[in-house]
Amino acid sequence: MKRLSQFPLDPDARKRLWLFALSGALAVVVGFVAISPRMAGWLIAGAGYYYMLGLFSLFVFFAIRVARARQPVWREWLRRPGWPALAILAATGFALWSDPFQQKVLFDEYVLQATAYHMHLTKEVGCVIRAYDLDGTWLLIDPFLDKRPFFFTFLLSLMHDLTGYRLVNVFILNSALTAGFLSLTYWFARELTNRIGGVLVVALLASMPLLGQNATGGGMEMHNLAMLMLVMCLALLYYRAPDADRLSLLCLATVLLAESRYESVIYAFPIALIILASWWRMQRVLLPWVALLTPLLLIPYALHDRFVTASPLLWQLGEGQTVRFSTQYLADNLRSTGEFLFSLSTAYANSWYLSVLGCAGLAYFLVCAARWWRPRRPLSPVQTVAVLFGAAIAGSFAMLQFYYWSRLTDAIAARFALPAYLLMALLAVVFIHRLNFRWPAMRWAFVGVAAYLLVSALPAMAHRFYTSQNLVMQEVDWEHEFILSRPAEPRLFVSNLSSIPWVLWRIPSLIIGVAKQRGDQLRYHMAQGTFHEVIVAQALRPTTPNGKFGVDPDDLLPANFRLETLAERRFGARMARLSRLIAVDPEPPAPAKAATPPPTPSAEAKPAP
Repeated sequence: MKRLSQFPLDPDARKRLWLFALSGALAVVVGFVAISPRMAGWLIAGAGYYYMLGLFSLFVFFAIRVARARQPVWREWLRRPGWPALAILAATGFALWSDPFQQKVLFDEYVLQATAYHMHLTKEVGCVIRAYDLDGTWLLIDPFLDKRPFFFTFLLSLMHDLTGYRLVNVFILNSALTAGFLSLTYWFARELTNRIGGVLVVALLASMPLLGQNATGGGMEMHNLAMLMLVMCLALLYYRAPDADRLSLLCLATVLLAESRYESVIYAFPIALIILASWWRMQRVLLPWVALLTPLLLIPYALHDRFVTASPLLWQLGEGQTVRFSTQYLADNLRSTGEFLFSLSTAYANSWYLSVLGCAGLAYFLVCAARWWRPRRPLSPVQTVAVLFGAAIAGSFAMLQFYYWSRLTDAIAARFALPAYLLMALLAVVFIHRLNFRWPAMRWAFVGVAAYLLVSALPAMAHRFYTSQNLVMQEVDWEHEFILSRPAEPRLFVSNLSSIPWVLWRIPSLIIGVAKQRGDQLRYHMAQGTFHEVIVAQALRPTTPNGKFGVDPDDLLPANFRLETLAERRFGARMARLSRLIAVDPEPPAPAKAATPPPTPSAEAKPAP
């Protein structure tokens, strides 16, 4: 900034800088001061879809403009993609083959799909938890604003708009994002090293079980990775040859990346530094109108974050936890991180081979950084982008160590390691590329990938612990299969887990805690034929030393609910039961209280005037 203040500014540049400062100040006031958290939630729910539609449309518009300027490059690549394209295609196919297409993180992935479903039907942002069939219309009710950013759900709702609502759309979207992520990673790594280095990065990432698990799931991790690599590639294109269109596209992509995951807003900082560095190189300020509006475009992110911060129920804290980030979580998280990254066990979806190479690459980078710092030799554009984004990825990963739910040995939280693995892959390939000048390090690195696949990755993929041990998913699938096996008729399902999957399957559902309070309504609808059958799901747990099972107290229904057991099944240490609600008896009238005689006025009492 000190150097930037030294070169002269023309009146137009000075005016644009003042407008940018005004835009930033206005964004801070509106995003963090002027609007209450409750109003912020209402605005996001009502206008969030149209904000995302306008932002994405603007991004596509500028992407087409930038692509037209580089037609000779990408047309030649499309005509003659060469063997790297075959390698990327094979790596994508391997990642998608490595794990079955299923919901992996319950019920987060169902929440994302329910939000996309609601956006598809109503053009409002919200996760729907109840729906009923009214005269052939599947009516969604009781939506709530979820804590997750909604760019991924917007893309999924857009797929529903264009192809029709199908649950399989989420897997198609994630498959395409996997191919896009590996392609962008190859290009960036090729710019750092060469074509062999780009293919090595793709091989290192695709051979990791964690990538396949997320590529075949219904979560937003592949979307976040693809957007991160897209922003890195756009930053490199802009820094090499700055112009207004490339800067506008980069700013829009940065805002979209911020809406991809909670912590992805941190990547706005390396983008800001790249823009400042480009001004210094050009000796002029470049601020197109999109860049001037970028702080204002980030207001919805700030509003959404304030709404979530003011809604502790959305934090999903564990028992005894009161804050999301704290030093009290650091020791356990660090211990878990070390165990996950370097464990040789097939129980984890890690890649110890990539972790070792990544640490070697990090050590090499630190040595190079110490040597560079003394003479301060200029970095190339790709090195500048890689260093700044690498620092941001490392900072984001360090911040997650203070998060209450960042134990990577937990199969659900393991996905948080994906950006760190991306950084380690880039560090590893740069290190191996430099070693390759003296001995065939690249060749041995590929041999190591093959050996790692045979010894660790393929056995872990064969066990599929991530899906085989996901007992909640198995229980939900069993309940769904049981319901589908019964004769088709109007049916209500009372769930003890979540009603969201049943909304997506278009089966009327109710959570068991609500059903306890709606006995009269259930009796009325059963008598009217609204529902010909009501199925109730309950959990059983051991109640005696001899192992006799009883209904979990949280799933007990009032005594006037009469149930008939239909099926039971064990899932690990948990038993699940499905029953048919036969009737809801009227509750006996409460005993009348004995009439109490009126108080006898005392002698001192005076009559009222």
